[in-house]
Amino acid sequence: MLRVCETLRVVDVKSKRLGLARTETDYLRALQDAMANMDRYAEVEVLKSLGDVNLEQGQLKKSPEKFERAMVLYRTALIRCNDAGVGESLEYRYHYVEKLRLGKLSTVSSSYEPLTNVRKFYSLASVAEKFLDLDKSLTVSGNRGSLLIEYTRLMVEGIVNGDNMLEVEAIKSLGDVYLKRGTETRDTTCLTKATALYNTALARCERFQGTVAFIHRLLYTARIRQRKTTGKKIPKSQVQQQQQGHVSRGFPMTSPNTDVRDAMGHQSMSYEEYITTGDRALTDGKLDVAEQNFASALREIHNPSKPDRGKEAECLSRLGDVYVQRGETTKEGRKFTQAAALYNSVMARTEKDKYSVTNRLQEIEQSFLHYTANVETKHVPPELAICHKKRLQEMRTHAKSQLEAIDQQHNPYQYDEDDPVMITVEAERAEAVKTLFKNIAKDRQSFIQDLIDECITTLGRPPCTYAFIGLGSQATELVTPYSDLEFAILIEEGKDNDDTRRYFLNLTHYLHLKVINLGETILPAMAIPSLNDFLSEDPEKDWFFDSVTPRGFAFDGFMPWASKTPFGRDQTKRKPPVSFIQTPAEMAKFQLLDVSVAEGYHLSDILRRIVFLTGQEALTYMFF
Repeated sequence: MLRVCETLRVVDVKSKRLGLARTETDYLRALQDAMANMDRYAEVEVLKSLGDVNLEQGQLKKSPEKFERAMVLYRTALIRCNDAGVGESLEYRYHYVEKLRLGKLSTVSSSYEPLTNVRKFYSLASVAEKFLDLDKSLTVSGNRGSLLIEYTRLMVEGIVNGDNMLEVEAIKSLGDVYLKRGTETRDTTCLTKATALYNTALARCERFQGTVAFIHRLLYTARIRQRKTTGKKIPKSQVQQQQQGHVSRGFPMTSPNTDVRDAMGHQSMSYEEYITTGDRALTDGKLDVAEQNFASALREIHNPSKPDRGKEAECLSRLGDVYVQRGETTKEGRKFTQAAALYNSVMARTEKDKYSVTNRLQEIEQSFLHYTANVETKHVPPELAICHKKRLQEMRTHAKSQLEAIDQQHNPYQYDEDDPVMITVEAERAEAVKTLFKNIAKDRQSFIQDLIDECITTLGRPPCTYAFIGLGSQATELVTPYSDLEFAILIEEGKDNDDTRRYFLNLTHYLHLKVINLGETILPAMAIPSLNDFLSEDPEKDWFFDSVTPRGFAFDGFMPWASKTPFGRDQTKRKPPVSFIQTPAEMAKFQLLDVSVAEGYHLSDILRRIVFLTGQEALTYMFF
């Protein structure tokens, strides 16, 4: 703490002597040093100080944009902060600037639009173009000090604009500078900093292709270090272990000099030992111990780029057994849907025991109805799931044939660019595509409505009037036969009570179960804590990548940044829980300014465009 204070004190002294512009550069340099030294505490403090700089500039220049930048920097520091005292200070700063910004909005300019509404999302090509000039300066001028500052500036720009690709590419470029410097000067300190930066970029990368690139950079840096320190090459077996995906996705738990796999801190047990220990715990009813061991066995062999389907299926089937028992014990509907997703992922990986897995899925549906919904059924016909899959496939086949017909009937590419006929054909093609999208949305609406009616027939009559409303691409009529399902439920005014909510939650769980049994729900979307614990905000606990299960017609995932289903969002470290089972009046409150700002405008944007799916359409008129 004293060391960080001393570093920032020096910068603050400069600010009084040289002005704010120079101070921001010094803070950028301090931020780059903090990340290169894996100093999370210093990184948080510098982000907070950068927020302070933007706050001061906002007050001096009466600039709402500076206030917005300060808020984003405080929020980012808060997310990366592990100190409760510092966290409280950051929350105070955030809300203080929020009040200032809202106050300034009424006096500065009515046309000002907050940055949260105009985030910049760069394509890979545009990000590459941004770095091109800087990369040239590396080879031409060799001024790496200023280059490091510019890369750090781009990283902060990525943070402020919510652009993960830009932020990650900037961190990677910082690592590249240190790698080049360490290779040329034989300075292992530079290689250490490069390793730390690559690990940080890997932890924050949201693209699978990007993570593979970082793994290769880490391995290459390790080879360079070993050649410089021992003159020996890394053993081939060690390289193979690292290439299997055993690379820390967060800040390494030890020095970057340590082997990457050792930094994981894994227990030294084999795959077979984990399975045996888990089986014993499951037999004894120790579900937490069983889940931990089966998840560890899965992690031991998990390789997204080259999955061992047989062993993955073995682990996932056992995890399914754990979640069935959890559902029967807790009577929570979500446990049964998680179990169903695990068994469907088994079917996606192997044809072995397919009949028994199908029977297991039928038993899960019966158990859900018995334990959660208090509905007794003697038999769940397997033909229903088969019919649903067949109908979905027919929708896709029909859409594909319509696309092919549009290509044949309205093909503008057969004409020269200056041919006036081309304009007419392009207009006809656009209208045909628009009609196709409308038909797809209508077919999906009918499919969803039939699934809901099927669930209601089994669960019994709803306790009040209701309306299912489609969100996202379903509402904008830009949906495809492979799109996920985003929706909410409006309930009758005056009927919002525990019994009503329990019914519609059970109805949503049952609908989810039927959608999962279409076989197109990837496991990360289910937020199973031992595989993908998003709420912890710890990258080490979000490690499973489902590269096998087909992606397609599924509920919007349980990730905190998704969750656009009636289940809503669970409580996170930064935000309260949200439910999308509401009366029209309560649902409309998401459009209020303070709620919109707190939610980052995302929910208010989503709810601006809805479409009626089934139920009482009159409730949707009340919503508007």
